[in-house]
Amino acid sequence: MRQLTPAQRLRAMVVAVLLAVAGVAIPTSAEAAVSGCVDWPTNKFLQTPLTYKANGGLGYAWQNGSYYGEGYHVNCNTTNRMNQYYALDLGMAQGDEVLAPGGPGTVLYAGWAPAGWETCGRYIVVDHGGGWWSYVCHLSAIRVSKGQRITDATVIGLVGGTGGFAPHLHFGLQYNAKLTAAGGLYGGQSAQPRHLWHLGCGQGYYEFINKGQKVCY
Repeated sequence: MRQLTPAQRLRAMVVAVLLAVAGVAIPTSAEAAVSGCVDWPTNKFLQTPLTYKANGGLGYAWQNGSYYGEGYHVNCNTTNRMNQYYALDLGMAQGDEVLAPGGPGTVLYAGWAPAGWETCGRYIVVDHGGGWWSYVCHLSAIRVSKGQRITDATVIGLVGGTGGFAPHLHFGLQYNAKLTAAGGLYGGQSAQPRHLWHLGCGQGYYEFINKGQKVCY
């Protein structure tokens, strides 16, 4: 569903080069990560965590709800809290398929968030290597289990509103974070999404996600 063929990857590279030669600007309204946070490495795989089925087959979602530094999207590097300054909300429908933002990895936690993290509802944490993790919250269903190896095409769960919210996808990235014995994510640094691969809307990369942006699968 999500795996790219060599031809698709080559096409994306060609498109990027042509846009650069034509002088088409890549959105850069976001700057380097705020103090205490980090940027997701641009040479490490990252994808938009939705599929072509999103929102009744539209294949895209709008960034809505809270943005960086708003609502629960706070903390860069506190030692005893869940750092989610760069977490994002995507407007998606109940039951929409969810992929792991960081692609291939190992599931560290999959289930109901423990006491102290209840607002995440059903959530999943994935280790993508090198200290880089991703997580998705408020799921209506979970399709993976702890210890499972996944690919960039693995549907890990379904969008929901668990934790006390209207259905949407809340996801974030972490560097050098930790898990409590019960499965609560804390510490480390919140990572800003950088260079997210998308298959829809002509294929390519979003260098940054801006407030209110349309995000394709």
